[in-house]
Amino acid sequence: ERARACCEAMSGVGEMIGMMIASALVRQITSRLIKIAGDEISLQWKFKGKVDKMVEKMKYLAAVMHDADEKVRRGGRHGEIVGLWLMKLKSLSHDLEDLLDDLDTKNNEAKLKVFFSRNNQAYQWITRPRNLEDLGKRIEEIKNEGMSFNLDPEARVEQSRKKETFSANSDRGTTAGMQGRSAEKDKLIRLLLRTEANKISIIPIVGLGGIGKTTLARSVFADKRVNVFDIQAWVFVSEKFDLHKIVRTIIRSIDTNINLDSNDLEFLHNILRGKLAGKKYLIVLDDFWEEDVDNLEELKQMLQHGSNGSKIIVTTRQQSVVKKMTTGYLAHETERAILPVHESDRINLGVLPTDDCWELMKIRAFGPDDDQIPFEQIGYEIASKCGGIPLVANAFGKVMSENKDIKAWQDIKVRMVDLGLRGEHQKDTLESLKLSYYFMKLEFKICFAYLATFPKGFIMDTNRLIQQWKALGYIYSEHDGKSCIDYLLGMSFLQISGPPSASQSVAHANASVELTMHDLVHDLAKVIIGDEFLVLDADDATGLRTSKKDIHCRHAELIQYMNQSKNQSKGLQESIQIQYKNQSEVFKYLPKKLRSLHIRDSQKWQLPRKAFSRSKYMRVLDLACSVGQISEGQSTSSKIRLPRSIKKMKLLRYLDATGLPVSSLSKSMHTLQNMETLIMSNCSLETLPDNVCSLHKLCYLDLSGNRSLNNLPTLLGKLSKLSFLNLSGCSILQEVPKSMCQLTCLQHLDMSECRAIQNLPDKFGSLPNILFLNLSGCSKLTKLPDSVNLESLKHLDLSSCHELENLPQDFGNLQNLVFLRLSDCYKVSVLPETFCQLVHLKYLDLSDCHGLRELPACFGNLSELHSLNLTSCSKLQVLPDSFCKLFKLRHLNLSYCMRLEELPRSLGDLKLELLDITAVTLHDLPDSIRGMTTLTQLLVSSAQEAVLDKVHDILKHLTPEMKVHYVDQIENKGCSSIVELAQLTCQELQVLQLDNVMHPEDAERVKLRDKIDLRVLSLGWGDQAKEGKSVLERLIPPRTLERFVLQGYMSKDFPNWMSDISTYLPSLTFLCLYNLGTCDDLPPFGQLPNLRDLHMYNIPNITKIGKEFYGGGTCRKLRDIHLNSMENLEEWWTTQSGEENEEFLIPNLHGLDIIGCPKLKFLPYPPRSMFWYLTNSNMVLPEGGFGKLSSLTLPFQMVVRSCHFAPDKWDRLKHLPTLEIFQVLSCNGLRALPEVFRCLTSLTKLKLSSLMDLVLLPEWLGHLTSLEVIYIDHCPMVTSLPESMKNLTALKELRLDQCEGLKVLPEWLGQLISLQDLRITRCHNLTSLPEWMGQLNISLEDLRTGTVGLSRPTT
Repeated sequence: ERARACCEAMSGVGEMIGMMIASALVRQITSRLIKIAGDEISLQWKFKGKVDKMVEKMKYLAAVMHDADEKVRRGGRHGEIVGLWLMKLKSLSHDLEDLLDDLDTKNNEAKLKVFFSRNNQAYQWITRPRNLEDLGKRIEEIKNEGMSFNLDPEARVEQSRKKETFSANSDRGTTAGMQGRSAEKDKLIRLLLRTEANKISIIPIVGLGGIGKTTLARSVFADKRVNVFDIQAWVFVSEKFDLHKIVRTIIRSIDTNINLDSNDLEFLHNILRGKLAGKKYLIVLDDFWEEDVDNLEELKQMLQHGSNGSKIIVTTRQQSVVKKMTTGYLAHETERAILPVHESDRINLGVLPTDDCWELMKIRAFGPDDDQIPFEQIGYEIASKCGGIPLVANAFGKVMSENKDIKAWQDIKVRMVDLGLRGEHQKDTLESLKLSYYFMKLEFKICFAYLATFPKGFIMDTNRLIQQWKALGYIYSEHDGKSCIDYLLGMSFLQISGPPSASQSVAHANASVELTMHDLVHDLAKVIIGDEFLVLDADDATGLRTSKKDIHCRHAELIQYMNQSKNQSKGLQESIQIQYKNQSEVFKYLPKKLRSLHIRDSQKWQLPRKAFSRSKYMRVLDLACSVGQISEGQSTSSKIRLPRSIKKMKLLRYLDATGLPVSSLSKSMHTLQNMETLIMSNCSLETLPDNVCSLHKLCYLDLSGNRSLNNLPTLLGKLSKLSFLNLSGCSILQEVPKSMCQLTCLQHLDMSECRAIQNLPDKFGSLPNILFLNLSGCSKLTKLPDSVNLESLKHLDLSSCHELENLPQDFGNLQNLVFLRLSDCYKVSVLPETFCQLVHLKYLDLSDCHGLRELPACFGNLSELHSLNLTSCSKLQVLPDSFCKLFKLRHLNLSYCMRLEELPRSLGDLKLELLDITAVTLHDLPDSIRGMTTLTQLLVSSAQEAVLDKVHDILKHLTPEMKVHYVDQIENKGCSSIVELAQLTCQELQVLQLDNVMHPEDAERVKLRDKIDLRVLSLGWGDQAKEGKSVLERLIPPRTLERFVLQGYMSKDFPNWMSDISTYLPSLTFLCLYNLGTCDDLPPFGQLPNLRDLHMYNIPNITKIGKEFYGGGTCRKLRDIHLNSMENLEEWWTTQSGEENEEFLIPNLHGLDIIGCPKLKFLPYPPRSMFWYLTNSNMVLPEGGFGKLSSLTLPFQMVVRSCHFAPDKWDRLKHLPTLEIFQVLSCNGLRALPEVFRCLTSLTKLKLSSLMDLVLLPEWLGHLTSLEVIYIDHCPMVTSLPESMKNLTALKELRLDQCEGLKVLPEWLGQLISLQDLRITRCHNLTSLPEWMGQLNISLEDLRTGTVGLSRPTT
């Protein structure tokens, strides 16, 4: 009703401004005619004369368009007459364009060389009386009628304007649009953080359309202060209240991969109940209109399952909506009420003062270097006429930015309706927006009007929108489309969809942006497009037959709102038959001159074979299922085929069948010679017909998500104009055709998750115009082409190419590369020297390159590098000296580089903002880091004492020290001191002696959950504690928590929030549990999405860790497991059932530290960790190897301490042949080294320490020729070194300490050609020295009393 009233109020002027589209159309068609007039086609025979006459007439009409628009804008009787004339002209322009397109199609079908033959079909068609001659007469008539209006062809035309750039990633709605609302924002945040017992609060934001309700909600939604909520969801509701849609949107906000294959409301309710139970949620219901009490009560029932403190923000224009929400049973329920906050707490947005409007407009109108002073007075006067409506101010601010001229601004001021800071009449607001449309760039007007064809609240994909504009002839290039979108964003006529994210991942900088439109702007677009757009209901065939609007209709949307009450009494089969009959019937009444058709939820439709037999002028056919219909792994209905009648749509340029279960395309697809965009995403395609390659105009092809697609046409390279190709998710596609290398126009290629691709064509690296290339998840890709010359490439993603071993030597040819992602390329060991030629590289991700041993010496040449991620490059030992030349580097992540022992001394010369050295075993920290004034975050976990001292010194200047609170009872107050923490704000907090909390309610008063600044939390109970659950369930940490320690907790089980810990603590990276004396089961810690470190000490009742630990998830980010004194732990399952042939659930472990777990077995086998530390844990080594586990990490270092292995246990080492460092310490009873050591052929370092029973070093020790370092320490029974050790030609260091049984040093020690360091300590029983040692004046007494070190210089 509101929309109807608005449109009726605007109907008079609405029809007039709708005629303004004619201006754009006329100029567009005139340009095409001029082009034809210059072609060879027009130079022959009498055809030339006809075209020339048409061109002259259309030139005149184009010249008077500005004056005609001006007369329409002024209104009055004369304006109405001119408007009707423009309507005729618009219809003529459409018909002329149809004729030209049809001619172009027929000409392509014919041979150009015989075009001028009298027998040529195209020539015969174009010269038919009812075609060219009729149109010529109509142009003549319209020109003559226009001349009677005295239209001035010399009227002002638009000046040329600067080019726009596509900057849709900037969140304009949250920045510029928030002028003057800081008080309301602070109030709203206070309300959100306020916890009320037994109540879920509804916080209304009420105000006029365009006043900034959604902008305010978006700004608050993105504010880090509201990160206290476990669940955040955003729903655009709109006038048509759809409870199914609301519930589905909320569920998908919580779980994007959930299968919602049923639309039954009870089914959805049950899922939502489970998702919200016990959770503190924030849900925004944007643009809410519903006032029906029953519907509101049903909505409340759906949302009543959240915990205390949950909040619902409702944006609405009507106070009556809020009033209705205060009624109903749930508004007065004592145990769990859902109702609006007190009237004084509601957010009522008034109009902005003129000062704020002007500030808002200046943000849009001026650049940083513009002189604003000359425009202050006129700009302020314009701002005063905006009625305090931010939407109007934004729109005019953008318009004013396009022509910074006092006279032009004066013209705007004169024409504006004065809203007078009252904002009471939405009609006036719409009138002002109409004026901003009048001043809009001419080439973008028709693009804007087309947005009316999308429903209110519809999420528009930028790529697809641009392709539709292009198909309709509104723009000529994608650059034009991006410029138009940027322009409309600048006017606030388009907005970034949904709530803004805190930070946008660089990895998705090239992803298509999702857009939506303010509903008031949508009203304007509907008024402008007028009768050119119809919504057709399949259930109202009678209405279709009697409709007279199809004369002017060029765009239509097909819907079917099944009248369930009408069909309720009928059986299911009968209802389906009625539905199919209605669907078949509706196509008979499609307007004949339709240019675009959108069928919403097309998966529910059964398209008849002749559905499009009347649609010969169709350019855009959108059959895409709504996003809500499709989810990963969701089954589709039975296979279908597209209607055969599509082949009659000769002018079709855009076809989108996303989500339809189409297994193959028609063989007649090649007849659609005008096809430019073909989108078959998430269909069931198994193959593409070869004749698709004859679609020579095709420039955009999306085949993503076709998991059954097994091959592509051999002649794919014939698609010479193809610029966009998306093959992502085609998981069984094994190869791409060699002809792909002929796609010289290709700019965007996405082959992510093409998991069966092993090789690329040799010439793949020569695509000259490729800008974006995504090969992430091509897990079987072994190599890239030897020659890489992608000179235009800016974005390259090779992440998770697990089998990729190296990059091409000429990789440096990619000199325009800005973004490079190589994460999870496990086998890449070195980067080519040419890598340093990537001088424009800004973002480099090398995380989890487990094989990467070094960076190129010239790495510092990457002078533009801003962000470098080296997380989990576990073999990286040193950073090159040139590293300190990276003066633009701001973010450096070295976490879990476990072999990195030192940092460059001059690292402090850089201007880092973030440095992460978590789990890096540094010997020292460069002093220069203390002087790094730009540093805001330094992240460290375990480190040597000297390093920790320096870190703590640095952190004093960055973050306050950890607050430590010992709980005790407060005398005379009847509560514990924990309540004092309610007012505390800190980043690190340790609370001890929680057993002194006598009243659990005291813990709830702390409001720990609301302390969003908290990053580190330690909770501890004393030795005498008996339980703790009642306190812990009230100490829910904030969602922002990163490190959590739980000590001395003595309850048998955990509170509910820990059972769903992944929802409550999604940012947690470190978890430590120790001294949990009675706990016998663990929560599903494996679900924690970011958990990297897990420590568990002394939990004696845990005997098994099974599938429940994972909660259905996979610990992909888990890097370190530390178990200590888990004496009764017998089993840890590493697959769902503990059996082989299942997904391994801890695939990327780096460190496995097991102390005092004598019974522990991993079933079916342990993680293939890189670093193994086993102390008194005899059962951990893999008994049968690692099965079919795909190698994500390879064992590198092992320390065995105090383990009493039987021979068969030692034999298990044969499953770890990649070990490079091996230490055996304090293993009593070991008289000789086990024979299995011979399998460790990669060994570079061997340490034998405190082996009191070791008697003999075997002869085969000299066969381990990779050894570089040998330590033999406190092995008193060893009497000699085996002679075979002289074969250790790589040995650089030999240390002998407390080898008291050693009496003679062998002469051959002097023959070890690589030996650089020989250290002999406390070997008291040596009786003789090698001759070469005596020559160095070293005596036995020296060896008996101290340390003798011999070093030779490195050659």
